[in-house]
Amino acid sequence: MGIRQTLEDCVTAAQVAYVTENGPRSLRHIPHEAESLWSKVDHLLYLPVLGLTRPRDLYYDQGDGLRVLYGFTYKYLTLEHFLGQFTRLQVGTQLANALAHRYAQAWYPDQTSLYLFADWHIKPHWTKESSHAGHVTMWGRTLPGTKQLILNGTNGEILGGWNYAIDAHLTHVLVDLEVALSQTLQREIYCTIIDGEGGGQPLGERYAQAGLFYISVLPRHHDHTLADFAVEGTWQTVVDDPDREAVFARWADAKKAAQDPRQFMLLRRVGQTEPTRVYTGRFRPQTMAFMVPWLHRRRWPNNERRICDLINGANLNANYGYTYKHVPNRTRQRQWNEAQAQVEVTERKVSQQQEAIRNLRQQLAQLQQKHAQECTQRMKRIVQQRADLGRRQQSGKPTTRCRSRLTRLRQEQEEATHRFLKRKRMLWQRLAQHMACLPPLHCQLAQRKMARDAIDTETLCRERHLEKDQVMLNFQVLLGNLHDWVTQHYFAPQWKTLSLDKATQMIYRKSGRVTWYPNQIEIILDAYAYRDQQQAMKATCRRFNEANLRWRDGRSLRISVADP
Repeated sequence: MGIRQTLEDCVTAAQVAYVTENGPRSLRHIPHEAESLWSKVDHLLYLPVLGLTRPRDLYYDQGDGLRVLYGFTYKYLTLEHFLGQFTRLQVGTQLANALAHRYAQAWYPDQTSLYLFADWHIKPHWTKESSHAGHVTMWGRTLPGTKQLILNGTNGEILGGWNYAIDAHLTHVLVDLEVALSQTLQREIYCTIIDGEGGGQPLGERYAQAGLFYISVLPRHHDHTLADFAVEGTWQTVVDDPDREAVFARWADAKKAAQDPRQFMLLRRVGQTEPTRVYTGRFRPQTMAFMVPWLHRRRWPNNERRICDLINGANLNANYGYTYKHVPNRTRQRQWNEAQAQVEVTERKVSQQQEAIRNLRQQLAQLQQKHAQECTQRMKRIVQQRADLGRRQQSGKPTTRCRSRLTRLRQEQEEATHRFLKRKRMLWQRLAQHMACLPPLHCQLAQRKMARDAIDTETLCRERHLEKDQVMLNFQVLLGNLHDWVTQHYFAPQWKTLSLDKATQMIYRKSGRVTWYPNQIEIILDAYAYRDQQQAMKATCRRFNEANLRWRDGRSLRISVADP
């Protein structure tokens, strides 16, 4: 697979850079010789095969599994120093990317575009110290831990794993990693298939900006009905599922559709109306609606099951690095930000109520002033009209029009007063309503400020250094790929579906005898108790020997199984 040269080149380059900066004495447990390097790497790589979890388990190990390779077995302290100094090189992520390129070249040598399957694996970290925490699905609890993003290729081959803090989200890491990987793998990523965690609009916006394509499931898809969507095209029968049909769709709300870059595909049973599942993402123009459910369902054998194989067969749930640094608690900071947002909402409501009260009081003052001015002017006109009426009466002139004008002025005065009182009463009612809203808002504001201030953002929490875990994750993924390579190229046909855990129990831990000759290494496995297993192992040995494989020193490898 070309793994050996890739690993040696990465470690050598990182070692040279580290020694140049820090001096050679700081890495005395990392040998320059390739054979010595691999002797220690093999001890870490094959820990799951030996039934061991961490280097400390070698302290009590009495088995001969590694002794047959090198004539000795490293114990706990030597490997712990080696792994600790290996992490100083800070080569974990670089090695993961380089190995991903080698895996892609080995599994897909024709340079075709890749379908990627991506999912989180969350492993808990049991501690009583204050640490970043997240929801661990398999435990149903919120715990400190580590998120591992596992990527699988088109046929489920493991391309790599990367460690992140437990509060990381796909929106923050997946698109950037995919852009970097497309350059590392030196080929186009046709589409990425992820679970419901990638169904939100923020990830769709990131993919739209990057011009990439993905398939996911809409969160809470049961909350949406057919009326929420506008169907585009005709319903088509799903591949390998004649009981269901699919169709592309968009939001029925034009404004919502314009703001959302995601595409949708509805799935329903034949003969029914409402969709039972809503797929979302950015689909390539060549992708047909009836293919989307089939592509997404391949997550189970090509992604979910492969992660389970690593959990059971390669110690994927084990934690290795326990060094840490103190950092601000991001979880509490997010809680404080959410509490501050609520405080700001209440403050805006209080400000709006106070502004409304000020405006109403100003309107009342202006109304009072305007009414007083109008009354004064009107009274002057009434007084003048009365004086005019008196003069006409004394002089004996007609007073009918004068009396009519006086009556009209008095009527206008009464109507103006009635309108003033009605308007004043309405403004006072609105003012009373706004003033009645203020005390509850002040109480709510005080409570929300107390809740915000009660969140401790000053105390630092522990954040684990994930470099050692990344190094071991690289070895765990490597072990999984080595198993896949063996099953495809050497195992008998009836053993091609064996999981890593099952193959370890049946084959990799099989007792036997190893003899080292000058030009050959001969392995004779003990006989199997069951005839079908004995025949399958004979076929496996025959296929292995036909490949003419050699050990690192050039000696040929010959494997056989003893007769019952």
